[in-house]
Amino acid sequence: MLKRCGDSGISMKFLRANAPTLALERVRQLAHAHFALTGAARSLYSERDQNTLFREQDGMGWIVKVANRDEDPRVIEAQVDALAHIHSTDALLPVPRPRLTREGRKTASFRTDEGEEHVIYVLSHLEGRVAAGIEWRPELLHRVGQLQARLGRALRGFFHAAVGGRELLWDLRMAPRHLELAAALEDPAQQRLARESLGRFIERVAPRLGAFRAQVIHGDLNEHNLIVTAEEDITGLIDFGDMIHAPLIFDIASALSEFMTSPERIPYVLTHLLMGYHEVTPLEPGEQALLYDLVEVRLVIAMLVAAYRRSQAPEEPNYFAANGAGAVNVIRALQDLTRAGFDSMVHRACVAGARRPAARSTVEELLARRKRVLGSRACLFYDRPLHMVRGDGVWLTDDTGRRFLDCYNNVPIVGHCHPTVAAAISAQSAILNTNTRYLGEQLLDYAERLAAKTGGELTACVFVNSGSEANDIAWRMATEWTGARGALVQEFAYHGITEATHAFSPSTNRSGTGASHVRTLPPPDRYRGVYRDETEETGRKYAEFADSAIESLQRAGLKPAAYFLESAFMTNGVLEPQPNYVSEVFRRVRAAGGLCIADEVQAGFGRMGQHFWGYQHHGVVPDIITLGKPAGNGHPIGVVMTKPDILDHFIERTGFFSTFGGNNVSCAAGSAVLDVIDTNDLVHRASDLGAYFKARLKVLMERYDIIGDVRATGLALGLELVMDRQSRTPAPAETARVVNRLREEGVLVGSEGAGANVVKIRPPLVVERQHIDLALSTFDSVLRAL
Repeated sequence: MLKRCGDSGISMKFLRANAPTLALERVRQLAHAHFALTGAARSLYSERDQNTLFREQDGMGWIVKVANRDEDPRVIEAQVDALAHIHSTDALLPVPRPRLTREGRKTASFRTDEGEEHVIYVLSHLEGRVAAGIEWRPELLHRVGQLQARLGRALRGFFHAAVGGRELLWDLRMAPRHLELAAALEDPAQQRLARESLGRFIERVAPRLGAFRAQVIHGDLNEHNLIVTAEEDITGLIDFGDMIHAPLIFDIASALSEFMTSPERIPYVLTHLLMGYHEVTPLEPGEQALLYDLVEVRLVIAMLVAAYRRSQAPEEPNYFAANGAGAVNVIRALQDLTRAGFDSMVHRACVAGARRPAARSTVEELLARRKRVLGSRACLFYDRPLHMVRGDGVWLTDDTGRRFLDCYNNVPIVGHCHPTVAAAISAQSAILNTNTRYLGEQLLDYAERLAAKTGGELTACVFVNSGSEANDIAWRMATEWTGARGALVQEFAYHGITEATHAFSPSTNRSGTGASHVRTLPPPDRYRGVYRDETEETGRKYAEFADSAIESLQRAGLKPAAYFLESAFMTNGVLEPQPNYVSEVFRRVRAAGGLCIADEVQAGFGRMGQHFWGYQHHGVVPDIITLGKPAGNGHPIGVVMTKPDILDHFIERTGFFSTFGGNNVSCAAGSAVLDVIDTNDLVHRASDLGAYFKARLKVLMERYDIIGDVRATGLALGLELVMDRQSRTPAPAETARVVNRLREEGVLVGSEGAGANVVKIRPPLVVERQHIDLALSTFDSVLRAL
């Protein structure tokens, strides 16, 4: 039975916090006893419950929630059930995941020494901070609307008796009871405003509500219940304590009122938040016509509750007092706007939300056109190709509006369409874009910054437009410097599409015969290579293959001009660095007169964590570095970095020049990428998040025998799938099914390796822990269904 405050009919649990205050050690004991949870723990603020964050050794965060003694246990159970339902219907929604007890139950209970009984439950921690106080830009409000509509869709079909006939303070259908609270307002004008608004609602709106769509709704979307990253990207939606079965339109009406914090924000919020909502869940005409009344009465209730709480429990925290106090100004501004003006804004927002880009082609139509102009064998990802129309951070959006978590694309190293990079490109293209035969500071500033990343060891730069061009020029430099024509590369390597670099890319060679001047080295693969022991000598053993390769060149009358290293061994299945392997190969190549080239297109810019360059993981310094793809976050840039004497010798012999290489816009993009990496410490974040990702993949390996090996260096990860662990027989068909099933579930990865059985994972460096958790849960469900 709910406790009452006087004769108001308002539940006391909404007025007094009474949060539990267990000692941290007691919470630790309960968490371990009931949920097998250990790790570092710290208390978090919560008004009504006692929340404690536990961080396990693998980095996973969990919130242990000791519920308020007045909380109905059935309502807590409903929240846990709702979160599980959401994960089963829209796994990409960023909501917490419940953790079951040791016995597989949703919650546990215990009694304090004072005899009070509490429910305890555990939810996954969404990394980030509460969104309160951030700048609500149009695109963020738009995203809030989309998220709320998606949440409503995910909750369709969910029901729990505890939220069916629930008495909830914020339920607009309780308007008759709220009339009693008007006396708590000290200003007679405000009392009159509240009574008139509630009276209109009770007389005109309440009788019509039964005719509209109804379901379980979140009911409390506001900036305190949204989680954002440091860059203010929305990554979490929390607090399901106010769920209720109610008209669906209540959800968006509540959100609109929460974000209309001042009169000037009314048109701004109404336009962008409602547009985003309507894109996902179109409002029916009757629902649109109700919005003015629903928003007004929701603001009135906020004003009344704040006043009543202040009068009845002045000593308690009153986090919504400010909103309640400001509500009266927003209500009056709404009335000045008039219902007709408000409805006109609603109509325009819904029309804009419903408008789709002009007649986009279907996937089938695009495929047909593509075959006509790009050939019938042009490469596409996935069995069902995707038509992407928008990118944002770690997300890609297709032509239907569905968002996909990008754990594959190496090019947008700091995330798709990063605002810093996009702004730099836009600003510079409006000022000047020309070639390097004119003097300019941007090119020099960018070159100096890149050189500094090498520790000043490779300071001379040549700018081109792609990684393939960079590797082509690096090869030409090596041949000019050494006078030799032989090359060493890894088996199944990839280094480019030019005639020269194609010869160094056996992974794309379909003819079955390699170039006569190229020799390949087996990759230092400790999982399926010839040497599988894990000793300090393993790398040296693999390096000895360079001796036979050099001797083979010599028998053909050739000497090595260069050895091409791809530091992450991506095409070989994302191999982890082996001590002494690269350094020993470098020593042998140099002793034979060749140069050592580090292809950093995939491994550089912090991808492997800890170091900025991939080669630094091997404890070597190359003679030449080549860059591409990530350097401009998608803008075409290629760079060759070497020693001044090597570059001078090359220019003297060739007179090289690239028209677009090093242009102003490309340098602006490249410098912006460095800014983002340095400002956000993305290199070290790649180390931490990569270690977390790897540890959680290892947990999956314990569950699924198809996983033969998990490899990772920073955010370059590989998951090798096998038919059985004893024989280590590759499982290419199963790998293809996993990759395509993940695509269907909204997570994008690729496949790699000579056996086509390695799942390749390379998220942008701006990925957050909650994105990794989403990817992991999706992996789990896909592997379970395989």
